Amino acid sequence: MANDRFQKTPSHYIQYLALKALCFMLRCLPYRVAVAYGRGWVGSTRRILRGRFRRVIRDIQLAFPEKSPSQCRQIARESWRNMGGIMAEFLKLSSMPVDEFKTYCRIEGIEKLRQAEATTGGIIHIGHFTNWEAFGLAASAYGFDKAVLAQRVDNPYVDEEINRLRNVFGGHTFYSNHQDKPFFACMRWLKKKKMLGILFDQNTISGEIWLPFLGRTAAFSPITALLAIKTQVPVFPVNVTRQPDGKLVCTVYDPVLPPQEYSLARVRQFTKTLVEYYEQWLRQDPASWLWAHNRWKRQAEGEAYLAAHPEERV
Repeated sequence: MANDRFQKTPSHYIQYLALKALCFMLRCLPYRVAVAYGRGWVGSTRRILRGRFRRVIRDIQLAFPEKSPSQCRQIARESWRNMGGIMAEFLKLSSMPVDEFKTYCRIEGIEKLRQAEATTGGIIHIGHFTNWEAFGLAASAYGFDKAVLAQRVDNPYVDEEINRLRNVFGGHTFYSNHQDKPFFACMRWLKKKKMLGILFDQNTISGEIWLPFLGRTAAFSPITALLAIKTQVPVFPVNVTRQPDGKLVCTVYDPVLPPQEYSLARVRQFTKTLVEYYEQWLRQDPASWLWAHNRWKRQAEGEAYLAAHPEERV
C-alpha cells in the first residue's frame, strides 16, 4: 500500500549516512565504552531539544507527584541517557555471533515460551522499557521463529536498516502503520503456533481503547487483546532489566490467559490487565522508560470521549 509519508528523499539519505557513520564508530568501540558513549551523546541532546525535555519532566511530575522537582529532573536525564544506551547496545548486540550475544543478554523463564511454541503459540507483551530491541534479538538468538508488530519510522532508509538489524538472527516484521491489514497477517502467524511480539505502549491514532495510565487517560491499541481472544493464545509479559555489569536479563512472566468469549467489554478489561503489568514495572524503575515518547498526546480527546461514553470506563 503506497504511502507518501515513507517515500525516499535526498534529505532522508543524508540522515541515513550520518547515522551509518555513527554506527560504524560505535561498532569499533568495546561494548561498555560504546554504551557509555551512546548514553553521553544522546543524553546531551536534551540541551538542544529543550521543549521536549521540559515536556518529559512535566509528564514525570504528573505521574509521580510525590517526587521532588530535582528527582523528576534526574529521572528525565537518566531516561534520555538510556535512549543512547539502547542504541549502542542494539548495534553491538546485533553485530555479535550468537554465542557471544548470549553472554550479554539472557532470557529467564524461557521454558514458558518453549512450551507455548510447542502447543499454542503466544504473544509477547513488551513495551519501550530498558531495551525492548534486545529481547527481539534474544528471541531469535535463542531459537524462536518470532515476528514483531512494529511502526515504521518516517525515514525509509533508516527504517530498512533498523529492520535488517532487528532480524539479523532471524524473524519477521509486520508494520502497523504501513501494511494492508496487519491484524490478519498477525492472525495467520499465530495460527501457525508462532510467537508474536507487540509493543503495547505506543500512542494509537485509531481503533483505540481509553485507559488510565500513570494517573492520566491514554490511548491503547486493543490489538493484543483482540488477537489473544480470537486465537485463544496466551500472552507473556516480558520485562527487560539491565544488570550492574551492563548485561541484560529478559524475564518472561507466567502467561496471562485471554477470556474465552469475545466482547468489547472483555477486550477493554483484558487490555487493562496487561497495562497494569507494565505500569507496575514502570513505577519500580521510571528512568528506564522511554519518556521522550509523548504518551498522553491525546489525553483531552480521551477524557472527552469517556465523559460522553461513561460505560466504557474500566
